[in-house]
Amino acid sequence: MMEQKRPGQKLKIILIHVFIGAGVFYFLVHPFTMVIYWFEYSNTPFSTARFLEILNKRVLESFSFNMWGMGGLLTIFGIVLGLFTGLTWIHLKNKNSLIGKQQRLLQRDITEIIADGENEKVEFKSSIRYDYFRKTTNRELELVIAKTIVGFMNAKGGKLIIGVDDDGNVLGLEKDFKTLKHKNRDGYEREVYRIISTQLGHEACFSNHISFYVVNEKEICVIDIEPSREPAYVNDGAGTTFYVRTGNATYPLTVKETVDYLKTQKV
Repeated sequence: MMEQKRPGQKLKIILIHVFIGAGVFYFLVHPFTMVIYWFEYSNTPFSTARFLEILNKRVLESFSFNMWGMGGLLTIFGIVLGLFTGLTWIHLKNKNSLIGKQQRLLQRDITEIIADGENEKVEFKSSIRYDYFRKTTNRELELVIAKTIVGFMNAKGGKLIIGVDDDGNVLGLEKDFKTLKHKNRDGYEREVYRIISTQLGHEACFSNHISFYVVNEKEICVIDIEPSREPAYVNDGAGTTFYVRTGNATYPLTVKETVDYLKTQKV
């Protein structure tokens, strides 16, 4: 039944826009246009008072039979414009409906991913800066985030979900937000990219895509990580280290192990 009603609903929207367009151009634009032409051809200096005076005199004249040509042309123009705005309105409504549907599907997918737990392609982290054990800000956690991201980049990619503990309990980002200068999603996204840029390099930012979701009435951050074509390393200040995702954990490799691993990836 819903599918049968949709064409009728679309036609109704288009007709409403067409009637509004025709009415606006015939009853408003038409009289105003006549007054403007009068000023142009009479060489009369323009003033608001004079405009209103002429408008009052020529309103009825604009709807007379003698003016049907101009009125008809403007009405047709209004109909065409109304048709265009009606079709545009329908397109935007359909687009918003599709976006809403996609967001609901993504929301459901994220909930299912969290329920399935950590694996080779999914990792949970409680926060990027707030230490739930110390109950305070801990900047060392940023390095943990960087290691996890680079591990996914050196493997097959994956998702890093922040705001969820190891057991899959949704903690949210509220405590993390409080550690930031800009305590919102934009500030959080900038902070994540700052961590990536500082620890992995600017190029690594292009392999990571950040989005936010609300699960159990709490916000979480999801970083979709693409596999890197080139080896990625974490710079912890003392040197660079190669990490790789294996199973549901991230491991550092020695120089020899890194070389051997990269050889297997080329095969």
